[in-house]
Amino acid sequence: MDIEQIARVVKLIESSQLHEVTIADNGQSIKVVNNLGVQSSVSSNSIDATPTHEPEQKGDDVLQVCATYVGQVYLSEDDATDNLVKEGDYIQKGQTICFIDELTRLQPVISNQEAIVTAVLVESGQNVEYGQPIFALARS
Repeated sequence: MDIEQIARVVKLIESSQLHEVTIADNGQSIKVVNNLGVQSSVSSNSIDATPTHEPEQKGDDVLQVCATYVGQVYLSEDDATDNLVKEGDYIQKGQTICFIDELTRLQPVISNQEAIVTAVLVESGQNVEYGQPIFALARS
């Protein structure tokens, strides 16, 4: 399967009522899960309907927020506003800390814990890969 085929499958699943599908081709397989039905039935401000990041432990008190999607990271809601978080900020569980533009959809990255941002590791508009560190955090 090539990336264009995968993108077409993802778009088809998003527009369907299917929750999950696995496609196998020449010994390769891909599993696509549709969470849009869940999101549309819940308020757009609800944090339970959006994916959260899973920070990786990097020592006793140092954590990283990693990209949850492949795409361009945006540190603010738009070019006219300040970054959602910056170095030294205290973030709370459920807080949107940045966005990733993934396949023309702006996906929020939501904090799943309370911590202090010790470093911003990317620039707004930069391409990121899944799992790439975006923020360094310290437990509060």
